[in-house]
Amino acid sequence: MESARALATASPASRVPVSMLEHSSQFIAPGSFSGNGTVTMQNPVHSEPTQSPREFLIAGCGYTGLRFARKIQAQGHSVYAFTRSADTAQCFSECGIQPLLADLSKPLTSLPLPNPDVVLWSVGFDRTAGVSRRSVWIDGLQRMLDALPAANKPRNFVLTSSTSVYGDHDGEEVDESVPPAPASEAGQVCLEAEALLADFAAHQGDHATILRLSGIYGPARLLRRLEDLRSNRPIPADPDAWLNLVHVDDIVQLLDYVCSTPGAAPLINVACSKTPTRQLYYNTLAELTSCPPPVFSTSPQTRTSGRQSAGNRKIVSAIRSHLPVQFLYEDIHAGLRHALQHTDL
Repeated sequence: MESARALATASPASRVPVSMLEHSSQFIAPGSFSGNGTVTMQNPVHSEPTQSPREFLIAGCGYTGLRFARKIQAQGHSVYAFTRSADTAQCFSECGIQPLLADLSKPLTSLPLPNPDVVLWSVGFDRTAGVSRRSVWIDGLQRMLDALPAANKPRNFVLTSSTSVYGDHDGEEVDESVPPAPASEAGQVCLEAEALLADFAAHQGDHATILRLSGIYGPARLLRRLEDLRSNRPIPADPDAWLNLVHVDDIVQLLDYVCSTPGAAPLINVACSKTPTRQLYYNTLAELTSCPPPVFSTSPQTRTSGRQSAGNRKIVSAIRSHLPVQFLYEDIHAGLRHALQHTDL
């Protein structure tokens, strides 16, 4: 497994691919984010990305956030990042990230925050921390926003949310125009956080972009069933359900674009375009690791429990095709091959 220290200290070129954006005039798809969590698209326009050095504040500098931090550092930008851990703070300092030692589930007392140009909220949920999703994702987000110093120019806010906000759609396609209907606590909290940030940005004259991420995979991530494959243990999931995924390096590319482009689309679904079923995903994983074909538990209880309770849907984006961001891993075979090559098995 990758450690935060190993990832943070690795050279940017070895950990995060160079952006594939080669357009001198970037193409964006603007729109307006509605109160019900959908986006209304307007006619696409051209906008130049910001090139001058800027200050970034990252809340959630972990699996995805740390890769993004390394990428923008390589572009000459300054990065501040929250962490609860003194060891991680030391690791951040050693690789040039300025740490903010704080627990966002608690009041931010006497912690001066920088005056960033870009704020990325990419906080995950640590089940071992003993705090609720709401205390971090809602209360913590509000604390951070309240603690930001006044800015003399508009800021760019980006929040990584989840496609779990859509709930169940019986396997049908779901794009940004579909109203959210979260069936899980995680989806409900994500949707509330989206609204909180959009409202804050609107009142401050700032811009906010919501990225609804599918399941993140990549090096040392989403390979937890490998032992099941090796031992022929049944996988407790519906093999025919969609497994919406996006490679971490593709998220970093999209983050780089939306953070550097004024007025980027306010809401984007983020998933590889060639969405696999669970059957295809685990067949591919088995093939690439020389394991036996997957075995699934197909009992009615399996199909209505665990991850399946969040609903079966095929995530697509009506917006991403308008953006000058070419994903590296639209196909699960290429993405898994890369992930396995960079994972200590």
